[in-house]
Amino acid sequence: MLVHLLSMVLLFSTLHLISSNLIRGFNDDLCDPHTVTSEHYPSLLVRLDVQKTSPLKLKATYRLPNSTREFSFEGMVLTGGFPVPAELAACRSLGCSESAGATPMGWTAQSTCEFTCPDGTSAMQKCRFMIKQFQCPTDAMNLLECLTNERFWEYATNVPGSSYKGLDLKCIKCED
Repeated sequence: MLVHLLSMVLLFSTLHLISSNLIRGFNDDLCDPHTVTSEHYPSLLVRLDVQKTSPLKLKATYRLPNSTREFSFEGMVLTGGFPVPAELAACRSLGCSESAGATPMGWTAQSTCEFTCPDGTSAMQKCRFMIKQFQCPTDAMNLLECLTNERFWEYATNVPGSSYKGLDLKCIKCED
């Protein structure tokens, strides 16, 4: 009886917090792609795609739990956090069998990257860095196989107008 009573109290407390907007559920359709970040949603990383090779820009796609709804955001890769096996995995994901290497390349903090909400609306936001925890097996076919930590990105926080060292990735022996 006491357990049942405590369960009811917990249920009513949770419902009160949700109704007072102190807890946001992942089913909320209040996504503003200009301001929302991936921290607003509990999620699972399902894809990590190369969007551009010069400078190297990635797109992370996340799925909401118990749902087919997804959101995504783009980010830039910095030098130092992207080892040679990751370069090869990135090239393989583009249909290339080899990497000719990557050289440092500048990009500015004003660079913008796309954020897409679960409902499909999108907008440009300040780019994130995608720099941490890339450790690839030698046979990795894409960058998702190279992550050891799902939080591999962070926001660019340098002074506006300053530049960062990104990567200019060169791939060879590509399919047509």
